[in-house]
Amino acid sequence: LDGEQNDGDTRPGTRTLVLTQPSESFTFTGIDAEPVPSILRGFSAPVILDFHYTDAQLLALLAHDTDPFNRWEAGQRLALRSAIGAITGRGATTGSDDAVLDASYVDAMRGVLRDATLDAAFKELVLTLPSETYIAEQLDVVDPQRVHVVREAMRAQLATALAAEWETVYEQNRDTGAYTPDPLSSGRRALAGMALANLCLAARRSGDTVWPGRTLQRFKDAANMTDRFNALAALVSSAHPLAEQALARFHALFKDEALVIDKWFSLQAGAPDRGGDILPQVRQLMKHPDFSLRNPNRARSVIFSYCSANPGAFHRADASGYVFWSDRVIELDALNPQVAARLARALDRWNKLAEPYRSAAREAIVRVASRPGLSKDTQEVVTRALADPAGAP
Repeated sequence: LDGEQNDGDTRPGTRTLVLTQPSESFTFTGIDAEPVPSILRGFSAPVILDFHYTDAQLLALLAHDTDPFNRWEAGQRLALRSAIGAITGRGATTGSDDAVLDASYVDAMRGVLRDATLDAAFKELVLTLPSETYIAEQLDVVDPQRVHVVREAMRAQLATALAAEWETVYEQNRDTGAYTPDPLSSGRRALAGMALANLCLAARRSGDTVWPGRTLQRFKDAANMTDRFNALAALVSSAHPLAEQALARFHALFKDEALVIDKWFSLQAGAPDRGGDILPQVRQLMKHPDFSLRNPNRARSVIFSYCSANPGAFHRADASGYVFWSDRVIELDALNPQVAARLARALDRWNKLAEPYRSAAREAIVRVASRPGLSKDTQEVVTRALADPAGAP
């Protein structure tokens, strides 16, 4: 720092700056480039830090920061910035088939996958894009379908641009021996599962049949539930025709294990929507012999997975998702008011929605609120949602 004696040590390292005043300045001398601050290193308190990094600074943190959280957050900020730019039209592209992510970001993700010094669990976290729900929370007015289209384009771009890396990552991290529950092995299974999902997604766009076939075989041969379910999820999330065969086999294997079948239901109800195909699937799932609205866990696995955790499928311009939601809230209220009240919160933030979603969502809430005999629990939720002009917190 300016004013300090140089001890001759030119090795790269970390310099901690402690801020004790509302405003302070620090001047670095004898360096070739402007330093990039890695703020609140090792900080554990749940805070939202408002500091404007440039894209170049975030890329530097993503590539070099030794604080795992700050490194992960740099990648999340870059992805979020690209998503919001595409959604609002401020980015380089607004088309569903265009490259939403900058080449520099894709190259940075390639570097993460190739970095042998990083553990698999961390790679899986860094390569996970911000969710549709989180992206929507950063917007003043939300067009849910636009958010969905943009995030799906981002997923597809990473899947296709990094196909070679995904293949390598899968081969390096897939389980070939006995199952072990240690953190290192768990991270490798998670990363291998992510690689399979991306390879299946890339195959769907290219028409390749090799990786979906290998994924189905992995599903059949898996020696543990994690690998089997990851392979199943890869086929379902890419909407590959082989998913139907795998889903039927999975149900046959685990039909007597309630918690596993809950996951089976949830996977299908929470799958990425493509042209309105998920709501009909949800209706079919509710007709399944193993589904019962009287079973709270089963209701959550299907109805909540669709209404609360799958915004791209739930928020439809034709309002069909909202009609389904209001029907289910009313049905559940007669069986289990606490579960119904929780489901009613799926439209808490209706006032942030763009039209036509906003008016349709309000109409659905009014329908529930005007239902005679509604429980106090559910009535409180919907009344508060309608009364708050900014949407419920």
